[in-house]
Amino acid sequence: MAVAKKKKSGRKWYERYLPFVAQSPRMRLEWLVAVIRKGALSREEVTPYIRLLLEGDDVEGEEALLEFFSDIDEGTLGEMVAAADIYDTPKLFRFLATPTVEQAVEALAKAAPPYEKRPDLVYDKVFQAVYSRSEELFERAAAELAARKDGPAHFAAAHERFQEILADERILSALYPRARN
Repeated sequence: MAVAKKKKSGRKWYERYLPFVAQSPRMRLEWLVAVIRKGALSREEVTPYIRLLLEGDDVEGEEALLEFFSDIDEGTLGEMVAAADIYDTPKLFRFLATPTVEQAVEALAKAAPPYEKRPDLVYDKVFQAVYSRSEELFERAAAELAARKDGPAHFAAAHERFQEILADERILSALYPRARN
């Protein structure tokens, strides 16, 4: 009976005891999803694990993560976006198969830490990550954040700056149409 139970779980006994950094990307993500669903750790405690999950420039690992992320429900993904550090949010947003407006609002509302010397550059990266996924999604999330009375203090200035950057890009692409190719 115990043997049948082991085969159903699919995990070998030693995989449960591997440190997080030694696990495969699939195992890391499965563990992280399980922890978020159980509520075993707070958002602040989950943040470093998200950073470790997204760390590295392994192309094969990123392709595998794209596939793994598509199997996760929206609620858990929303919790991951909420728990992610502002520096990890652009990379995490790339892995979301179909980001929702709530996830985009959560990403755009993140504030840079007080020690950040150039918070505007950090906000630009987050805004660009959301905008590159879908212009409509970005506009809907920005409109929702702008309508909030208790919205983040940095949002209005960061959004205005990002709109100026987009206008500059349109002007430059009109002047130099082959520059992007």
